[in-house]
Order: sequence, then structure tokens, then C-alpha cells
Amino acid sequence: MRSSWADGTRSIGIAEVGDPEIEQSTDVIVDVHFAAVCGSDLWPYRGLLPGHRAGSTGHEFLGVVSEVGGAVTGLAPGDAVIAPFMYSDGACSACRHDLPSQCEHGGLWGRDGAGAQAERIRVPYADTTLVKLPWAIDEITPERARALLPLADVFATGYHGAVLAGVGPGDVVAVVGDGAVGISAAVGALMQGAARVIVLGENPERLAVAARFGAETLRVSREESGAERLRAAFDDLEVDRVVEAVGMQGAFDTALDVVRVGGSVGFVGVPHAVEPIAPMRLFGKALQLAGGTAPARRYLDEFVAATIAGDLDMSALIDHTYAFDDIAEAYRAMDAGETLKAMLVIR
Repeated sequence: MRSSWADGTRSIGIAEVGDPEIEQSTDVIVDVHFAAVCGSDLWPYRGLLPGHRAGSTGHEFLGVVSEVGGAVTGLAPGDAVIAPFMYSDGACSACRHDLPSQCEHGGLWGRDGAGAQAERIRVPYADTTLVKLPWAIDEITPERARALLPLADVFATGYHGAVLAGVGPGDVVAVVGDGAVGISAAVGALMQGAARVIVLGENPERLAVAARFGAETLRVSREESGAERLRAAFDDLEVDRVVEAVGMQGAFDTALDVVRVGGSVGFVGVPHAVEPIAPMRLFGKALQLAGGTAPARRYLDEFVAATIAGDLDMSALIDHTYAFDDIAEAYRAMDAGETLKAMLVIR
């Protein structure tokens, strides 16, 4: 079969690799029809993850079940499915506490197993990982796939950032970062009852997307103080909750500076080169800080149901669609900031 293949030198292409096979009775094989390129895929693409080996990429996909293991009870060949970005067994302590992202036996496609930007993929723990969709696979058009794929990772991650920040009715929320996760955090905060949500970022096109979802926006360059710009632009508005959606030092500093005394910060941007936070920095402002990998499977049924009902449409996050053969251009465009989020049509 054909699969993406990257070697960490801003070079990616398609390679011929062996077909996946059922290895455990709880596995299924999925024929992938659509896959997305995530901002986190760019870290190994850029060679910024030491020790990361050349290989297949991607962890956001939907497709159709083609083979099932003997212990699989909830899925059958021909079922259209969507996967969260991590697989999980549904039975360990973490899973029982609604944290499938911390599953003892789970993993991330493209890191702990083959990547999902490929024609087929083996899905461990299929019954507790996959969500069955109500359509036949040929009824899932690219337009419908654009609405579904963000739910697998970026929307779940942004939404979880608002959960971690403790967003509730009436809160004023700031989101640091205007990427797909930041925009998702803004939507998630509004869904959780926030009275005002302000997205801080530097890309006017991405800020415009956030505004279409109902967020206020503030354009801030990386050289500026986000906290000072926000106070000046919004008349010293007190910010109750902050979602940090970047994972870089400047974004963390802005988040901790912007939030009011006694407020809270949720961070879902994977930290890269971020200095340890001195305890007194939190203690002095009586802040709560929480972060972690989003338990996407915990939310996925709810998000899919809302999308089917027409109550949720995150298709605006995927602004470019590419044929699988054009994967190199999809990565280049995302790396250059020309694309918010790319989708690959595999079949």
C-alpha cells in the first residue's frame, strides 16, 4: 500500500510499504479515505524532535472498516468510522477516569504505530477507540469530511483547553494562539457559557475565522506584550480564564500575565523549549494551572452527534484540500503558514 514518509528534513513523500494485518483479536483494519495534517505533524517534519525516526505520519483520519479481529463486537466490515488521534483500551485506570489520552496501553498513530496518512491502518482496541458514523463511506463527501476531521484532534484539544481552564457561564476568556487549536478553544469556551472570548494572534486571516465563530480578536505580534496590548485595547478588562494554545515561551508568559488574580489557565499547546514555571509565579496571583493531552475519545461521540444534528460545524478549520499525491505541497503550505489546516483525500 501507499503511505506518507517523512525524514525530518522538510521533505515528505509517498512510499510503498506493507499492508497492515490484524495482530490482536481486538484490532480492525481501516481503509483510510480522508486524513488531515496537524500542526503537531510539523515538528518532526521540521526536524525539531530529536531522535524521531523517518517514517509514516499523521493521526487524524476517517474511513471504512475492511477487516475485524475475532473479539471485535461493535464494528463490522463496511462501517464508516472516525478515530480520535490516540487509541485506548477503555479499561485501564486512566480510561475509567475519562482520560483515554493517558491510557496505559494506548498510543498515538505516527509515533507509537504506523501513521494514518496512508491507504490503510491497523486500529488497536477498535471497539473502544473508533466511533461509527451513520453514513455509507461513499456518502462521506469531502465537504462532510471537512466537518468531521477537526473533531478527531484539534477541536477536541481546543475544547479541552477550555475545560482545563474551568470556563463557565459569564466568564471572560482569552485564548493565546490563532491556529486551529486556538480557534477551537474559542468555540469551546463559548459552548461552555463564556460571556466574552478574545483570541490573541498575529495572522489576520486566522483571526477572521475566529471572529466568524463569535470570538473577539486582537492582533498581536510576537515582539509585543500580549498582556499590555489586551489591557490597552479592552480598557483593563479582567480576564477570568485563559487557554494557552501554542506551547512556546512567549505564549505561556502572555497567558500568565493576562489572567486576573485568582483566575485559571488551561494549556494544551505541547510545550517546546518552555522554562519551568516558578511556583511563586502562580502562588503570588493565586492562579490555577492545568494542562495535558486532550482525551479526544471522551468527547468524540458528543461532537459527532452535534455535527450530525447541524449544531456544530468546524469545517472552516480545514481551508485547503489536497490529493494524496500532493502531500508535499500540503505540508509546505502548512509549514509556511499559508494553510490553517490541510485535508488529504486518500481515496
